[in-house]
Amino acid sequence: MQELFLQCPTGISGDMFLGGLADLGLDFTPLATMFSQAGLDIELSTPQVRRHGLVGTGLELGAAAEQPLRHESDLREVIHSLPLSREVRDKACRAVARLAEAEAAVHGIDREAVHFHEVGAVDTVVDIVGAMWGVEQLGIERITSTPLPWSHGEVHCEHGILPVPAPATVQLLRGKPVAPATEHGELVTPTGAVLVDQMVDEFVEGPTGTLLASGLGWGSRELRQRPNALRLFLVKTGNTAPRPEEIWVLEANIDHLTGEELGGLFGRFLDAGALDVVYLPGVMKKNRPGGVLQVLSSPEDLPQLQEMFIAHSLTLGVRRKKWERLVVERQASHLQTPWGTVAAKTASSGALSWTRPEYEALEALAAKTGRSVAELRLKLGLKAQEDDPA
Repeated sequence: MQELFLQCPTGISGDMFLGGLADLGLDFTPLATMFSQAGLDIELSTPQVRRHGLVGTGLELGAAAEQPLRHESDLREVIHSLPLSREVRDKACRAVARLAEAEAAVHGIDREAVHFHEVGAVDTVVDIVGAMWGVEQLGIERITSTPLPWSHGEVHCEHGILPVPAPATVQLLRGKPVAPATEHGELVTPTGAVLVDQMVDEFVEGPTGTLLASGLGWGSRELRQRPNALRLFLVKTGNTAPRPEEIWVLEANIDHLTGEELGGLFGRFLDAGALDVVYLPGVMKKNRPGGVLQVLSSPEDLPQLQEMFIAHSLTLGVRRKKWERLVVERQASHLQTPWGTVAAKTASSGALSWTRPEYEALEALAAKTGRSVAELRLKLGLKAQEDDPA
C-alpha cells in the first residue's frame, strides 16, 4: 500500500500541496487540459523553484480576473463537467461543500449564500480537484500528517482584516492536533485546512515503511525564519490485509415515491457523501410495489445523511444499524489495450492482487471503437496475479 506523509512545519495551502505532488513526479498537464475543455480560463504551470538552498516545485495559476463570483453550486457544476472518476468527483464535491459549510458557519449565513470572490473561486476548485485527482493518479491510498502549526497575526481578505488562523480555518481545524508556531502570518489557509480535513487519515510524527520518494512544494509567501515549504514523503507499507471499518446503514421501506423522485434522491445522497445507495425492490404492506432504500454512511456523515433521508423521502421512520466491513486495499491504475490505455483499479489482499477496468473508461472506449462495453470487458477480462514471494 502507498501512503503519503505530510510534514508541514510551515503549514499547508492548496498550491503547496499541488506543488509537492508535482515534485513527486505528477504531470498536471492533463488536468489543465480538462479545465480548459470545461471552459475555465486558466493557465497552470509547476515551475522548479530554488530558495534557501533547496530545490522544490511551485504552482503558478493564472486566471481571467473578470471571472464572476461563484457559489458552491457553480463550483460543483465545474467539477461535474470534468472527465474525472466518480471517486475523485465525489471527494471534490464533498470538500467544496465542507469549505462552504465552514464559511457559512463563521459568517452566520446559509451555505448557498457563500460566494468565492473572483479568481479565488478558480484557485479553490483547481486546488481541490488537483489534490484529489493527483492523489488518485499517484496511487496513494492513505495520507498521514504531522500536527498543524498555529500561527498568529492578521490576514487581509474581502471581509477586511481578520486574525489568523482565519475563522473558516479554525472551523475546519476542529478536532485536529495543532502546535504553536514561531512564524507570523497565515500558515494554514482555508483550502489547505479543508484538504487536511477531507484527506488525512491520521496524525503521526513520522511515516512507517519503505521510503519511495519525497517532494517539496513551495508556498507563495516568504517567511522570516525558515523555508515556506510543505514536504511530502511517499512510503510503501507492507500491510495489504483487508482493514476493518465501521459504517452505518440507514434504511426505510419506500412505497410512496415515483421512479423520478427515487433517482433524484440517490444522486442527492451520493453528492452528500454517502458511501453507497442500495434499493431492494419488493412488495410492501397492502400489496403495494415498493422497496427497501439503504444508505451506507461513514460515522462522520451520519447526522447529515439521516436528516436528508427524512427531509427528502418524507418517510415516517428510518432504521439505523452499525456494521463492520472489511475494506480491501485498492489504488488507481491503468490497463494497456490494443485501443489505448484504460483507467482501472488494482486491489490487493495478502499475496493476491487483481485489476478491473473502470466502467466509465470502458464506456468511453466503446464509443471510440464502436464495440459494446460487454465485448470489451470480455476481451480485457479480470487480471489477477500472486505477488512474487521473493
